[in-house]
Parts: sequence; structure tokens; C-alpha cells
Amino acid sequence: MKTLIFGAGASIPFFKPVLNTAYLTNKVCDKTEWDRIIDKVRAYKGEEHVIVDSSIIMSIIEAIRKFQPTANFEQIAEVIDKISSYGFDRRPTNNMMNLHITVMNTGFKPHISTPFGAEWSDVPFLLREIIAESILDLQNKHKATDFTELIDLQHKFIETVCTMDDEISVMSLNYDDCIYDSLVRLNFEKGFLKIDPRYLRQIDIDNFMHAKKVVYFPHGHLKFQFTDNDNVTFWGDSNQANEERWNGINGVAVGSTLSVLSGKFAYNYNTFLSTGQTKDDGLNHLPYAIYYQRLAVDLFKSNIVYVIGYSFGDDHINRLLRSFLQLSTQNKIIVVDYYPYTITMVEEYKDSNNIITKINQNFGTVWQIIYNQNSGKQAADSMDIRKMNTHGYGYLFPQVLFYKKGYKDFLNEFNDIIQ
Repeated sequence: MKTLIFGAGASIPFFKPVLNTAYLTNKVCDKTEWDRIIDKVRAYKGEEHVIVDSSIIMSIIEAIRKFQPTANFEQIAEVIDKISSYGFDRRPTNNMMNLHITVMNTGFKPHISTPFGAEWSDVPFLLREIIAESILDLQNKHKATDFTELIDLQHKFIETVCTMDDEISVMSLNYDDCIYDSLVRLNFEKGFLKIDPRYLRQIDIDNFMHAKKVVYFPHGHLKFQFTDNDNVTFWGDSNQANEERWNGINGVAVGSTLSVLSGKFAYNYNTFLSTGQTKDDGLNHLPYAIYYQRLAVDLFKSNIVYVIGYSFGDDHINRLLRSFLQLSTQNKIIVVDYYPYTITMVEEYKDSNNIITKINQNFGTVWQIIYNQNSGKQAADSMDIRKMNTHGYGYLFPQVLFYKKGYKDFLNEFNDIIQ
């Protein structure tokens, strides 16, 4: 079996401006985006609808970034979610028990004078809509000039992998449509029942777990609309899905948009999009629970895993990848990312955000690093590292091949690599 894992870097070549963490972080930190999205929710819920002012939201974001200047949209979302959860329900039995008890018993008061009440209840959903509508804007208006060619190349890459094995799993951590659009005519199972020509609904667990070719989105998707804890509407069109989410935010009838789930530590706002730093809570709800189970099964059965544009930032995925490598010495991971520098395997480890460092942190403990400590020679002297710097790909570790020229170049020469 072959498993393909697509991370944020896999979307970079498809849009101009580039869809990456920095782009989405800038959107989430833009007051005009908050003004726009708050006006939109009032248009749906009425002008009298109580919601926190955008200037207060910005004061929180500024406080986060003052404490951590490099905070990205996921780290910001984590704090916003916890604040909103506290405002949604302050009862210790339901929400952040230890924090609440500590605050109440010590008389501690935050340095921020902002009250955290029910006016924050919509904010996590709106933050996710800022992300969703920013991506929709790129898809509708800002595709790269070679977008169609890249989609075709991605289709051919996945199609070629399909010729190598009967069982193929495609897992995308991205919210956009690029992977979905590349699977046309490849007969990948999405795991939902077809209720209406416009959408799929109610996950079919038996079919999903037994299908030989599946695609799934464990961090959510633009096409998702959560309607209850166990049912997700998978719309055929992302723009329509966005309209349906908004149309359903003011109702209580079956099919209305669900924007909050129960959680162990605090309320969980990871419904149609999963972000923040505690995504694990979402794995307790469908479809994410069955996605994670399928990933564990896929990695157990696979002999090659392609990891494309993934920054190794999710522990719930990293732990399965580490287990995959230790299942068999014949198992291999092919990591595709962009690293424009000469690899020395010494200087790289000084930067915790470096992709080489992240690969080493996740897999390097299994083997001795390719570095001759006795002679003091840098790893650039090794055959594999020289090949990587010359040709753009080679083995970092016995079971981990690294392609350093980026996903766009990979799509143009994938046949050489996967052979």
C-alpha cells in the first residue's frame, strides 16, 4: 500500500499570492478582515446581535504577538478559542476546571481589562471563516498562471502512484480544493453517502474503512458544513458550502450549522476547519475520528509514504509516522519540501524551524545521524548528502529520502524520484 500525506507546502505553487501560514496569519491579524466578518454575521443574525468589537479582538491578538512575535494563525486561534470557551460557559465542570478554580480562589485578574463573556461566542467561527474566505478568494481570483498545468501534473503524479499499488490512501491536511480537483476520474472514495446530487452526507464508515482508494481531510475542508456531532455535509462546491454555512448559523433546525463541540479541557470549535494547537480534541468526533483510525490502518499496511509540504507540526500525525518506520526496515518515507541551501547536517540543527531539524527531531533518534563525530567531518562529506546537494534529493537517514527542490519541481520530475 502507498499513503500520500499533503501538508500546507503542497498548496504553495497553485496560487499567487502564495497560500501559506504567513498569508493566513496576516489575514487573521487584519482588523479590516474582522470588521468585514463581524458586519457579515450581523447581517445574518441582526444588527442587535451581541458580539465583541473588532478593536477588542485586535487588542488580544496584539497582546499575543507582543508576548510571541512569531505567533502564527494557529497559535492565535488557540488563545481565541480558549477565551471564547471561557465566555461560553464558565462552569468548572464543563470548562477549563483547573484554570477557573485557580482564578476564582486566588483573585488573580488578567492584565487585559477586556471581559470574556458571551459576546465572544461567535469569534472562533468567524476566525475560521476569515481563513476559509481568504482561501476562497485565492481560488476564485488569484490562481497561478500555470494552475491548470499544475493540477494536471498532480493528477498524473497520483495516477502514477496508483499504478504501483492496488491500495492508495490520499490524506490532505489542507483546506483548499487542489487535491480534490486532482482526483477527478481516479475513483477515490470519500466515505460519505450520496443524499443529493449537490452534496454528500453522513459518513459511511464501513465503506470508508474497506475502500482500496480513499481521500480524506483530517483538518477539515472548505467543502464541509458541520450539522451535528456525527453528520457532516460534504458540498460539491466550496463556494456553495460557504453560503450554506452562513445560511445555517441562525437556526436550530436539522441541517443548521454547528460551530462548537464539547471538549475535554474546553469547548472545541474545530468543526468545518480544524486549527489551533489542540486538534486532538476533534478526533473524538466524526468524521475526524474515523479519519485518524484510517490513517493508522493505512500506515500499518503501507511500505512507502509520501510526505509533501508537511512541516511536522502535528504530534497526532508524527507519532504514527515514527511507528511506521519502526514497523519494518523496508518501509520508506519520501519527504518533499523546499530547502534552497546547501545541506551540511550541522548548521541546520541550530534552527528549530528548519525542515532538516524537524525531520531529524521526528526520525533521527531511530538512527545515528550521518555525521562522523570521531573525525569531526561534516555530513556534507557523505555520499548521500553530496548527492542531495547536487541532484536535489537523497537519503537523510536509511529510510528517509528528502527531496529539497520544492513541490513544483517535484511534480515535473516525480517519475525519476518514485522509481
